[in-house]
Amino acid sequence: MINKLYIFANMGHLNELPKSGGQSSARRVMKGLQESGFSIIPIRRHRAELEGKLEHQLEIYTFAILDLIKIIIKIIFGSRRSSAFLHLTYAGPLVPYEFVITKVVKFFGYRSLIYHKGGQVLDYYNNGTERHRKLFKKTINLQEKVFLEGYESLKLVEGISDRPLVYFPNFLFSNQLALSLSDKYTGDIGIVYFGRIAPDKNIDIILDVFELLCKKRDDLKLTLIGGGGQSKSYVDMIDSRIENSFFKSRICRMGRTQYDTIMNILQSQHFYLFPSKEKAEGHSNSLNEAMGNGVIPIVSDYHFNRSVVGNDLLVVDGYDPKDYAERIEYIIQNCDMQQLAEEMRQRVVDYFSYEVVNARICEALRTL
Repeated sequence: MINKLYIFANMGHLNELPKSGGQSSARRVMKGLQESGFSIIPIRRHRAELEGKLEHQLEIYTFAILDLIKIIIKIIFGSRRSSAFLHLTYAGPLVPYEFVITKVVKFFGYRSLIYHKGGQVLDYYNNGTERHRKLFKKTINLQEKVFLEGYESLKLVEGISDRPLVYFPNFLFSNQLALSLSDKYTGDIGIVYFGRIAPDKNIDIILDVFELLCKKRDDLKLTLIGGGGQSKSYVDMIDSRIENSFFKSRICRMGRTQYDTIMNILQSQHFYLFPSKEKAEGHSNSLNEAMGNGVIPIVSDYHFNRSVVGNDLLVVDGYDPKDYAERIEYIIQNCDMQQLAEEMRQRVVDYFSYEVVNARICEALRTL
């Protein structure tokens, strides 16, 4: 029976705040499995951060080799009988690297498991080359079991492979869920975004939406929380827009923030605005956390957002700020916001809580 897992993932330095939702998710996965009795051996994958095209490519290929060496050093003297290797990864352009790592792990006698996170699984398989599809399928078929973050990606892989598949959405621990939502609906209406301040997260659209709403209402506040992604110029542009906004006094801008502080802020927020088109976007941790604390999400119809939210009223087609503003205004004017908030929290409890998800994952691992 498996009792030890070597986990290779973009988890960041564990003594620092996570720099992305992916790092938060990797840490949560490890914590959940550890609390269920598995011994976890973390192997940190390098996170590329250089901005220049040439520098970025050089960084990627250099650390691809160094990380592979790091994996071999970690596993070479381990016990094969009671261990397995779990690779948290994102498919897409990483598929050749996933194939190489799988072959190396199996060469050293380990059972290989892959956990495909993010929505690139869908984009690259549906729109990529035939060579990509063949290599992706070959890599999947080398695994003992395949874990998939999105319901949509699970259905795709189900159609191309007979390997055992396990739905593994992002989850929240019980102490990350709001105990009560009864005091939310007093005072101003809060709109919040927390996560990376990056171009494909469309923070500029969030500002556009807020300004459109503020021209009609004087009871709105916006809170933007997050550190920069790979584009410093984009962060500077967002901060400049806030500084020069006519509605500056209604906007609170915070950088990278402790998790407990964010959870406290969510208790007074009403809408989580998430018009993301991030190429690797999957089941967003921030979306989970907002929903679990009764914050009504307004999301783009992108990758897994629709299946996570489970309510078409909260999903907007495209990226026109006017459509997002109109959807928020419609909900304020016509819907029972308390009921919507309770619905979102209950959806996390029923489908995306630690108790529900981790039990299924541990059973899948122990039956290897």
